[in-house]
Amino acid sequence: MSKTVLYLTAILLLCSNRVFAAERPQVDENGTIHVPAFILPESSFLSLETRVELKKQRAYRAKSMAGKMRCPQNGDVSIEEMPAVRRCRADQFYKTPMYKSMRDQYAVDIAPVMIGGVYTETVTPQTGISKENRSRVLINLHAGAYMHGSRTASQMESIPIAALGRIKVVSIDYSLGPEHIYPTANNDVLAVYKALLKHYKPESIGIYGSSGGGMLLAQFISLLQAESVPLPAATGLFFSGAPTAANESNYKWTTSESGYLTEPLLGVNWESLFGPSHSYFKGIKRGSRLDSPGSYDDIMANFPPTLLVNGGARDFSLSMVIVTHAQLVRLGVEADLHLWEAMGHMFNDNPNLPESRESYNVIVNFFDKHLEE
Repeated sequence: MSKTVLYLTAILLLCSNRVFAAERPQVDENGTIHVPAFILPESSFLSLETRVELKKQRAYRAKSMAGKMRCPQNGDVSIEEMPAVRRCRADQFYKTPMYKSMRDQYAVDIAPVMIGGVYTETVTPQTGISKENRSRVLINLHAGAYMHGSRTASQMESIPIAALGRIKVVSIDYSLGPEHIYPTANNDVLAVYKALLKHYKPESIGIYGSSGGGMLLAQFISLLQAESVPLPAATGLFFSGAPTAANESNYKWTTSESGYLTEPLLGVNWESLFGPSHSYFKGIKRGSRLDSPGSYDDIMANFPPTLLVNGGARDFSLSMVIVTHAQLVRLGVEADLHLWEAMGHMFNDNPNLPESRESYNVIVNFFDKHLEE
């Protein structure tokens, strides 16, 4: 090899090392890591069926975002206009391919029922409630960050469970912000729960909540303990964990590992969104036993058997879920954790994903195991 070739090789290696060194993450003394921009492809674990479905989902979202028909945002309307905005969102949601696919695949009847003075939607399988489940009932607390999701996400969370489990699911249309503030939603859930206790044993009741509904569920279990009301047989914290206070203004999950890592992926700032400006928690100091049950081991130690379901590293709630699971296990509570690689937040709203079908079966089997007949 000539001296010229050796020289050029050395230069290339030096440049390569400099580029590599320049792109290496920089770590501060306090542990803060400065990460250079990087590309995040789909996971190699995804099946072809999942890849095809996710591609369809992305295409529909892009087309929807480009469309002109949009419902107003919460901050753009008065509180008096919010009922009309929610109707607008529901009307549009019922036209989406995912909702139509859910209704096509899982045959259920949905009926509006007032329970304990609170509007609910009772979801029952068209094949009939099974013999084993005639004395059982599930309660759903829908997703939506305490601001959205009524009669939309609530149905997506209830339909497949009612159909596959052949069990009645009562989805509570609890109070939301900005019309209401904490703890109104807790009081709604308590009213429905007490009304159902007149017809069902607590050992035959299961409650599950997704995302904001999961946080509400954890708060509700703390409320039941404080009120000395019998606890349900089992709970499901889906895409969520027990709220734990970081300070008087915010929860820890907003500045957790998964919180920070998903901010650039989604273009959001969780601490800002869920901080003092949040409409449902306006003027509320975080950290009380009822608001932040994850901050109190004695509350969490008395939880019923709990199922935790979540997406993978792309799900901003992952840290909260993992911490809650570890806390429950440490305290001796039966807790099952199921994560799905490369799935995002609330992935099982899409009934066409094989991962969604797997999660439905996990949920049905868990409650079937823990609820008395």
